[in-house]
Amino acid sequence: MPIFLVQLSVIVLAALVCGAAAEKLGQSRVVGEIAAGLLLGPSVLGAIDIDAYRFLFSSASMPALSQLGELGLVLLMFQLGLHLDLKSLQGRRQANAPLLVALLGMLIPFALGCAIGLVSRPWIAPHAGAVGYVLFCGLALSISAVPVMARIVMDLRMADSYPATVALAAATLTDILGWLLLAVIAAFAAGTYAFDRTLRDLGLLAAFIAFSLLLAKPLWRSLLNRGKTTAPSAAILACVACYVLLSSWITAAIGFHSAFGALMAALVLRGHADLAQAWRRQVTGFVELILMPVFFAYAGIHVSLGSVQSPDFWQWFLLFLVAAVLGKFGGSYLGARWSGIPHRDARIISALMNTRGLMELIVLTIGLQLGILPVPVYSMLVLMALVTTAMTVPLLRFWQRQERMPAGNRRGAGAVTRDP
Repeated sequence: MPIFLVQLSVIVLAALVCGAAAEKLGQSRVVGEIAAGLLLGPSVLGAIDIDAYRFLFSSASMPALSQLGELGLVLLMFQLGLHLDLKSLQGRRQANAPLLVALLGMLIPFALGCAIGLVSRPWIAPHAGAVGYVLFCGLALSISAVPVMARIVMDLRMADSYPATVALAAATLTDILGWLLLAVIAAFAAGTYAFDRTLRDLGLLAAFIAFSLLLAKPLWRSLLNRGKTTAPSAAILACVACYVLLSSWITAAIGFHSAFGALMAALVLRGHADLAQAWRRQVTGFVELILMPVFFAYAGIHVSLGSVQSPDFWQWFLLFLVAAVLGKFGGSYLGARWSGIPHRDARIISALMNTRGLMELIVLTIGLQLGILPVPVYSMLVLMALVTTAMTVPLLRFWQRQERMPAGNRRGAGAVTRDP
């Protein structure tokens, strides 16, 4: 226990310093928090003083940090879901936008990633299984990071905006498909793929969604409306917290990520302003101060960029990076425009969808552990994920500044005027 407390203190302080530095550089705090994990991991601290790294982050003490970070992710997704403005998607010409953005934003980079995987395998992954490696390269380029996107949206105060709502809904759909594809690819790699098991998991997920919306939601509405003249009590908040945790456990047990269960719990409980206010007052501060830095830093701690074995590393990295940006940004933009969204909103959605961050790191780590990805390719894709994530906030801030500029100055700066 004492070493766990030291770990927690070091991570929180490092995340605080790096998060503040990231904001000074025009980035979101989450980029700094992931960078804090990289600095504390084997790539930096381990290279400087391996004994200090082993003392702070021994394998025996890491499970506690992992579980604490998982709790942070679950509570972040619940908080975000409470503030999603889903009504902005109803009764609009662009109501199908999340589906189109998710499909095109995943299919195009997936195809590009598979193509690069097919070409690159003889050069940088000759010993990897052909099918698993090619499919995994496609999956790596097609992922969007809902938790990182959520944190960026909250940092930039965009949670109530229509583009952010579309992007988060599309990213959620993308990640559901991504986790399903990951399960299939992992089964292929292990030689245990079973189509009936995939259908079973999808059926269980559909049953859980139906139960949440058709049964749990009315029950919670009745309970919360019974005391609507007063703020929710501590007992009600405790029951809400237990419901969020159990919902997350169910989706994880089915085979999907626990974050989806937290988001489903939020969709069940959203619309109750008193509950959202009480949660923000009593829980949000602890989540943002302690749990979220642990979650993002934990991912960085497990990234090792110390082994770059291929002499053509940077050429292949640039190819992966260009394909990732063109595929995800371009595919998402086409999906948004196809559904009738104006150019300005479509580019914001595309920039958010190009955020990969932590979900990418989780997927890549699984690929490394399964032996699908060699270390050099893993390192390339980790760098790609960090670069695409770091692109998001500067782009959004630049477009926000353009919006505040007079029309004449925007045209002079080369900005695109609003669609009619």
